[in-house]
This record gives sequence, structure tokens and C-alpha cells, in this order.
Amino acid sequence: MKREKPQGRVGRAEAWKYAIGIFGQNLSCALMMNWFFVFCTDVLYIEGKVIGIVLGIARIWDGVNDPLMGTLIDRHTFKNGDKFRPFLRITPIITGILVILLFTDWGFKGDIPKAIYVLILYLLYDMVFTVQDVSMWSMTSVMTDIPEEREKLSQMGRILAAIGFGVVGVFPTIMDILRGNGISTQSIYFGAAVLFGFGGMIISILSASAKERIHVTEETKTESFKDNLKMLFGNKIVMLVLLGNVLNGLSLTVPGAYFFEHSVKATLFGKEIGGLTVMTIIYAAAYAASGIGMFFVTGLSKKLGGMRNVLIWANVVAVVTRVIAFFVGYQGNRIWICMILFAIGSIPGQMYGIARTALWGDSIDYMEWKTGKRAEAITFAAQTFCDKISTALNTVIAGFILSWLEYDAEAIEAGATVSAKFQQWIWPLFIIGPAIGAALYIIPLLFINYPASLKDQVTEDLRERRKNTGELTE
Repeated sequence: MKREKPQGRVGRAEAWKYAIGIFGQNLSCALMMNWFFVFCTDVLYIEGKVIGIVLGIARIWDGVNDPLMGTLIDRHTFKNGDKFRPFLRITPIITGILVILLFTDWGFKGDIPKAIYVLILYLLYDMVFTVQDVSMWSMTSVMTDIPEEREKLSQMGRILAAIGFGVVGVFPTIMDILRGNGISTQSIYFGAAVLFGFGGMIISILSASAKERIHVTEETKTESFKDNLKMLFGNKIVMLVLLGNVLNGLSLTVPGAYFFEHSVKATLFGKEIGGLTVMTIIYAAAYAASGIGMFFVTGLSKKLGGMRNVLIWANVVAVVTRVIAFFVGYQGNRIWICMILFAIGSIPGQMYGIARTALWGDSIDYMEWKTGKRAEAITFAAQTFCDKISTALNTVIAGFILSWLEYDAEAIEAGATVSAKFQQWIWPLFIIGPAIGAALYIIPLLFINYPASLKDQVTEDLRERRKNTGELTE
């Protein structure tokens, strides 16, 4: 029999406020993820392998810390019965201030003093950001008990997150323009930290407008940290996606800013433009294409047989388009052909987040159906955990690659050119490196098995349970 679709529980205004809050968070997140490493090498003049190790250590520790934070959130309930909303009001302001502090040059001399202050501030930033991020994405599992509605909330959130990243994508062009007008690189980064870092976090407070409808009872609450870990490691779906993300971190690559700034020149409408402006145009095309793809992810999931297959398909497309781009090359106007390939490869690219969030929401329901316990926070902490472990691996690898390429930002600032080794290897590292990680990501996904028939059974059984226990509120 065809399952009757229940009436939606989340109003349009509530859904939009929640998604706009995610947009704000990702303005700040995009600045940190894409530009803080470059800030450390090009403004603070910290050697690549040194900052790679420092940020790698910070991200690995914070990744390990995520299950602890998730357990604390899962074990704590505020007086009004909420688990997540109060955190979404408190953490953004603290996080925004820490972003400003991180993008400030305090005048320390030598790599070690600089590395120490970066490590301390970054650890503080990551810990507070983790509480916000885990709480924000855990909301999708408690705002509604309807899987289709949860998928749409995930879709809206990821679309707005991608738009946030896309807005920060104009930063390279802004930097080109402001540098041309005599503004120092240090001042440009500080302004970006205030605008995107702090301002984005203020916008993110809107997510606290969402309502928690599925409440934890004493019967469904996990009993201890050990209990939470047992739930996490017993969740096969989460563990396989986590493994895929970690393997994705083995990409042999460096941030795109190094490639575009030092190796790319192109002509547009008869006018020569700088590499960072080319980077803005190419990434804007990629974000636009990925944004279009995100609107079709739920329909694609039905056609392909589930969100697992969406993840596999997205990685296959990423590998194929990057390999083709490598053979096309980037010299001269061939960079615009690469732009088209980037755009095609990005159509499914932003589907990752939607598919993962939907899969993990399903896995939380499955574990409750199987064990009688819910553990949203530690499950979504696994999302930030695998992201940070993957990013940590990327960062350490990128740092050592930059040192191997003999990249010296201070010497370049003084008028030197990049090394011959840099020019020889930067293109294959930039374009093929991520394809290696994407190919590895596919392997664990092949072992996920959660058919639609089982998903429907879990949904119906849990709905009946919640009617009897009072866990669900309208």
C-alpha cells in the first residue's frame, strides 16, 4: 500500500529563518575554511609546513572533541525542554569575535610564537563553533518527524549554505580591487573578518527561531558517554559516510588561491585580468551550477534509489570532469573551458551536504527504532568530526606540499618569483588532487544498505510510538 503523506509541521517563515541562519553561519565558515590558511602564510608569513601542522593538530583535536561535545548536548536538556535552540542564541557572538581575533596580526616575531597564538585562538574558535554547528544541524532531526519534510529542510539549509559560500567567493576580486587602490592585504583580511566573520554569525542567530518538536524523554535519553559512543559506532550508515569523508581528506592538493594568484592569467573581452579575478569568475560559475543542482536533489534521490546513490553519483562526476580538465590544460583561454568543466562537475557537488544530513536523520530514526534511544547531537557531531578530520588531513598535506614546492610568501612579496617546481606541479596538484579524494570517498558508500521499504516501516512505527509517549509536539 502507498504510504499516506502526513501534513507538514514546519511553517514557511520558520523554515526560511532557519535556512537564513545557516546562510549567515556559512559566510563566516567560508572565510575561515578558504582563507585563514592563506592569511597565515601570506600575511603572518608562517612557513607552509608549520601552519599545516598547527592547523592539522587543532582540527584533529577538535574532531576528537566533537563526540564529547555531542554527548554533553545529548545529555543536557534546558528547562523549557529544548536541547539545541539556546545554544544557537549564545554561541554566534563568541564565534564572531574569535574570527576577528584570528584575522588580526598581533606583531609576533618568528614562526613559533605566531603558531602558538594561532593554535590557542583556533582551538577556542573551533570548540565554540562545534557547539553551534552540531546544534544547528541537529535541529533538522527534531523540527519534524516526517522524512520528506526533513529532506526539504536539509535541502533549504544546504542551498543557503552554498549561497553563503558563494558570497564569500567574491573575496578574491575584492582583494584584487582593493590592493590596486593601495589597501594593504592585512587590512583587507581584517575587514573581511568583521564583515563576513562577525556579521555572518550575527545573521546565524536567526536559526534559533526554529521550533523543536521531537523531545527527549527519560526513556529515549542515552545514559552515558559510553552509551552514546556505542550508539554512534553501532550506526553503520554514519560510520561508513564518516569513513568516506576521512578518505576524501587524502587529496594531494593545495588551496586554489595559490594556483590562481601565481599561475593564471587570462583575457576577457579583450582585457587581461588577474588570476584572483579569474578564480572568482570560475568559482561563481561552479557555485551557480551547484545551486541549480541542489534544487533537484530530492527528486534525483527518488530516481537513483536513495541519498546514498546521490553521493556516489556526485563523486563520480567530480572525478571525471577533473580528469578531463587536466588534459585540456589551463594556459591562456583554455582556462574558460576548464570553467565549463568545473561548472558541470559542480552540478552535483553541493548535494553532498543534503544527502549526508538526510542519511543521518534517517539513521537516527533507525537507531531509535532498533534500540529505543535517540542521540541526535553525537550523530551530527560525527558530521563535524569527519569534516574536521578530512580538513585536518588536507591542511597538513597542503602545508607540506607548499614547503616541497619551495613556496616563500615573504620573498614573493619582496619581488621574487615562485619556484620552477611550483610552476611545474601546481596544476596537477590543484586539479587532480581532489579527484583522488573523491574516488576514495565512493568505496565505503557501496556498503550502505537502507532500502525504502525499511525506511517507511521505521517512520510509521516511530510515529505510533510518539503518539503514545508524548515525544512529538505540533
